[in-house]
Order: sequence, then C-alpha cells, then structure tokens
Amino acid sequence: MIIKLRKVVNMENTPKRKQRNKPGVVLFTAVAVMLMLSILLTATVSYVSVNRTKTNDNYKSKQAYLTASSTLESFINQIQTDTAPTNDPTAKAQQKKAIENLKKLASANSGKGTTTNVSYNGGNGKSDNIGTTTITVAQEGTSVANIVVTCETTYLGKTEQVAAHISTQSVTKPADYTNTIELVGNGGAGYDNLNVIGDMAGINNTTGKVYRFTNNTSIYGSYLMYGSLEVSTQPLIMLKPSLVDEKQGSTVTISENLDVSNEFHINSTMARADGYNYVNIGQKLSTSNHMDVGSSSFDVDLFCCEANIGGNDYTQYGNFYVYKGAGAYKGDATFGANGQTINGSLYVEGDLNVTKSLKVTGSVYVTGTITGKDKIVCQASNIHEGAVLSKAGRDAKPQIPVSADAYVYYPEDFFMSSDTNVTTISDQYQAFYDGSNTKTFNTFASDWTNVDYTLTEPIDLTGTGAKTQVTSRYKLRITSSCTWAKDLSFNDYGNGSRILVDVSDSSGDIVIRLKNDLSLDSSWSPTIVVRNRSTIIDTTTGDRKYNCYFVSDSGSAITLNGIDSVTGKSKHSGSSTCNYSFSGLKIFDYDTYVRMYDSGTLNNTKGDPGAPQSSFVLNPTSVDVAGSYRPSNSSIIFLFAENTTLNATNNSFFQGSFYSPEAMVNIATSGLSGLNVTDSAGGKMTVQCCAVGVVIANSFGNANTAFYVYTKPSTTSVMQNAKGGKDDSAFGYTLDRYDHY
Repeated sequence: MIIKLRKVVNMENTPKRKQRNKPGVVLFTAVAVMLMLSILLTATVSYVSVNRTKTNDNYKSKQAYLTASSTLESFINQIQTDTAPTNDPTAKAQQKKAIENLKKLASANSGKGTTTNVSYNGGNGKSDNIGTTTITVAQEGTSVANIVVTCETTYLGKTEQVAAHISTQSVTKPADYTNTIELVGNGGAGYDNLNVIGDMAGINNTTGKVYRFTNNTSIYGSYLMYGSLEVSTQPLIMLKPSLVDEKQGSTVTISENLDVSNEFHINSTMARADGYNYVNIGQKLSTSNHMDVGSSSFDVDLFCCEANIGGNDYTQYGNFYVYKGAGAYKGDATFGANGQTINGSLYVEGDLNVTKSLKVTGSVYVTGTITGKDKIVCQASNIHEGAVLSKAGRDAKPQIPVSADAYVYYPEDFFMSSDTNVTTISDQYQAFYDGSNTKTFNTFASDWTNVDYTLTEPIDLTGTGAKTQVTSRYKLRITSSCTWAKDLSFNDYGNGSRILVDVSDSSGDIVIRLKNDLSLDSSWSPTIVVRNRSTIIDTTTGDRKYNCYFVSDSGSAITLNGIDSVTGKSKHSGSSTCNYSFSGLKIFDYDTYVRMYDSGTLNNTKGDPGAPQSSFVLNPTSVDVAGSYRPSNSSIIFLFAENTTLNATNNSFFQGSFYSPEAMVNIATSGLSGLNVTDSAGGKMTVQCCAVGVVIANSFGNANTAFYVYTKPSTTSVMQNAKGGKDDSAFGYTLDRYDHY
C-alpha cells in the first residue's frame, strides 16, 4: 500500500515539474548537442589531420625507399657488369681492376667500408629532388669475398635503408699446372742433357740468376725463365703446340740476357700467330757461334732490347725486333757475324751498326742512325732510317710478366693445417706421429690376403670401348695409409718386388710416409703400381676423389705461422731434414702400367719390368690421338717439405707429380728406355723417360739424357689448393639477397 501511494503521488507531480522547467530543458539539450557536435567535429578534424600526416609520411618513406632501392639496383648491376667473366685479355685486366677497387672500398676502415654521397641528375641536366642518398660498401664478416652494399636515402625528413649482400661468383678454382718442370728457387742452375716434353719455367723473379744449357738439352714446348740463359753446347728448343691448349703454340721468354756461345736452335712445328711463336728477351741478346731461329716452314719472331750478333752464322725466319728497354738498354743493334740472314724484317728503335754483310729479305726500319748501310743486302727502297715504329699488332713487344703465379701453401700446410679448404690429408699425416697409425709395409706383408696378390679385371685397352680381361700379379698389396720404413726386407719377396697400392672409396686418400734416410739400391727397390678405383668422380674433370700421396718424414714439430702480409705466402717452421736415395725405383699408375706391358710381364711378381712394349704410345696432349693412350690426370702425388733431398738413379722412373717447392729433387737416371710419345698431330718420338707428370722443386738435378713428359696432377688432390685464392679466379659477384631495414 505504501508503495502504491507513493507511485500515485509521483505520477501527479511529474507533469507540473516538466512544465515548470521547460526553458532550461531546451537550453540544456541545445548545449549538449552542440557539445557533442563540437567533439565530433574536433575528432573529425583531428582524424583528418592525422590521416593526412600519415599519408604524407608514407609518401615520403615510399619515395625514400624507391630512391634507395633504385640506386642500389643500379650499383649492383654495374658491379656485375664490371666484374663479368671474360676471356678477352684487355677486358680481363679491367675486370681484375674493378674487383680490386671493390675490395679496397670494402676493406677500408677495418672492414667497415667506404661511404659515398650519391648525386642525381635529371634528364634536363638539373638535379632531381628525390632525396639525398649515401652508399656504403663494406665487408660482411672477415672476408672481402663477401660484401654488403647499403643505400640510405632521406626524403623530406624520412629515411629508408636497403642493402644488397653479394659474394664472389665462384669458389677458388684448382691451381693450374702448365709446366713439366718448374723451378721455384732463387738460384741459377746448369742443365746437361735435360729433355722436356712440355713447358719449363723458373718462376722466381730474383734478378741476376744464370741458367746454363749444355749438350743435348731440348725443350719441346714453352720456356720461361726469370734471369739469364747461357748456351754453350747445341741445345734445342722446339716450339710445339701447347700441351695445355692445342690451338696455341709456344714461346721463349727470358727476363734478362741470352748469351749463345755455341749452336742454339729455336724452331717450331706450327705456323706463327699473334700470341705465340716468338722469342722475347728482356735485355740483351749476344751470339758468338751459330744461332738458328725459325725455319723456312714456320716463322719465329725475336724481340730484345739490345743485340750483338757476332761469331759465325745467325739465321732467322721471322722478324727481328730491337726495342728500347729499361736503364741502359737503348734499343741498339750490332750485326757482325760471318753469315747473317733475316728472312723477314728488321726493326731497330735505337741505332743500327752493320759491320759484315747482313741479308734482310723484308724491310729495315731504324729510328736512329744506320752505320754500314752499304753492307745491308736489301732493296734500297726497303731501308728506312729515322722511322717511327708502330709497335702494334705483330710488331708489339710481348710483355714479360712482373712475376709468375706464386704458391701460397706448402707441403707443411697439407701436413698440419686444420683448414679443410687447404688440405684433406693432415689427419693421416699426423696419425704417424701421435701413435694412432703404426702400420708399415711389413704390417700388410703379415696378412696373407695381401701377399702374392692377383688382380683380374676387364679393361678397355684399345680405346674402342671393348674390354679385355687383364691379369696382373703383385708380391704385396697396400690398402691404407702406412709408413715405408727402411727396415723392410724385400728379400722376403725377391728382388724388385711389385707392390700394388689399392686406392678405393673405403681406403680414402692413402698417405705413405717415406721414413727418413730410406735408401734402397737396385736389388731392393720395388716397382710400385698405384691403382685408383674411387667411384666418386669430379663431374668437371673426371678425376677420382681420392689420391695416393708419398710424403716426406718431416715430423710433427712443424709450426704454421699464418700468411705473411708482405709475400702473401704461408709461413712455417720446424720441418725435419729428410734424405732419400733410390736406385732403380719405379712408380706407375695402374691404368698406364697394364697397357704399357704385355701379359708375360704383368704376370711376374718381381723383377724390373724393363722397356714398354713397342705397340704402346703415350699421349701427353689434351686431345685424343688414334693408337695412343692418354692418361688421366695423375692421382700419384709426391709431397716433400723444406730441407728434403731426393736422389733417384739407375733407371728409376716416376709417374706422378712432385710438389716440392722448398726441396731438392735430383733425378739422375735414364729411366725407361724405348717409350713412344706422340704429339697432337700423330708425330711420334721414342725416348728414354724418367718421369711422367710435373716436377715443382726449389732446385733440380738431372743426368743421362732422360726425358720428362707432361701430365697434369689430379684436380682433386691437395695440389689444387697450393696457390690459394687467386684474384683471376674470383671473377664476378653474385647477388645473394636484398634487405630492407
């Protein structure tokens, strides 16, 4: 009831209250509405303002980003253009320079790089207002092989940053070995009866070295020597087609002087072309007794910086150039030999002095003065005094490289380094010294499965694809890394035992340590045959993954001290002195061995195998020649560290590559007699051969008119890393990714 009454009272009073307050209600409502509208208007204005600001900021940021990214893209495109791979020598030099410049920018400020302001020009030549930009080229990590390029653009107060991560286009390519014999030491040497099929070089550019050729020394390929060459007894250099590239010919390059005191013949077997068939002497040519250059069939040009032709007989087919050189070499020439003929043209940049009759079938061009013009047998109209020499095309003097490719890493690095980019055999080598590998040849001789071992397998002997079952027998088989110790008695197996080293996927690299002071005479020295049946094949080169290494016993005290900042070469110390002496030792690649000898020889387990069968023809060239065998790149590698000396005598023979840049290799042996060797045209020589491979040594000795025949080392061996990262192999950069910060 009370509640009901209250309701009634309230209901009666309501209309009166509303009526009494009507003007105030209207005012309140109006104010409230205006307030709400004001709030809405303010919010709307604020929203519009914020949105406009955000839109403007987005525009500014987008413009800054577009400018930065476009600039970066243009920069990266230019890098890729400037460093693109090329075979053109001029373009390659420019490419190398561009790479060097890029590395210099990136490595500045301890790898933080170099920052540069970018300027933009519109089509009308006026600056476009698209922001201000800086570009930074810096290292990514510790190597200039990886570079980050950052573009930062600010446009109307907004900054955007983009980056490109680039890296060298290729990993380091295998070191290229083009010389059959390569001398690394800084001293001269004399070579008597040295015969080389392939190229020969002395790559140490220390000045003042003198090399001497005597007796029946011959080189069938290119010759490069930093130093001077003295010729006293009738050597021959035959400029053959390159064994590296059969389309190219060969050259003779001597950085200092050539002094000929007895017969010297430089001939060729292919037509002259720019880039080959020339002799380039960095300083003076002197002759006192008979020099022949070129032939009626094949021209050979000669360049020098001073010439003194005397004594008896100078005959050349090709052009003779005497150009100014450094220092005292003024481009002067004197011709005073008894009998001198140039079947070509003569170019002299200095003065020409002719004291005896000089026949020139072409023209004579002399920049200076001519003395003895009346002694020149040549059409008067073809003699030009005061001539300006073009030095272009054929007449351009070849450049003598400032230096040859240097080796970065040494056998010590292969023995001790933990860097897998350098070596794959350090574990096997160090195992000889930490007690984990105590195996010797005797270890395998104690296992009857490896004694009197017979191997039969199908082999394509003819190169036609048809395979023949071939059986070869061995007194001992080696299947893993071990030591060849001097206490091994080969009398247990007979004189001259034949030993098979069997490389496979399961064995991996086989490393054979030659125990220091290992010395074997002919009655004890074995014939070692290395068979490589690794099934993991390099698809580019065809080389098998694993190899066989014969290594010096240089110890475990070797210390690696990093790369010298001046020389760019690895530093090392602590190599133990090693001396080896072998008489009658023979080491063959299995695939060559079973083709070189007949079944009767292959069935013997001991004894000197003797001369190869007459039907066997070795082909050291890069092309297939019918009726010959072209061996694969050698998987037999001899690694001799510093202070090692090898002496091999009495019909020793080595098929494999020596990498011994700080060791002495003395192969005073006549090797195998009656080995047939072919060139790319099918021409055949029968030679005494002591080595097939390459020999790289600090110093080198030879004797007995033996031949050295070129074959490349396997590209899967540690030798591929000896030259380290080379600038000309790190061509070009590839874009890995873009980043937007």
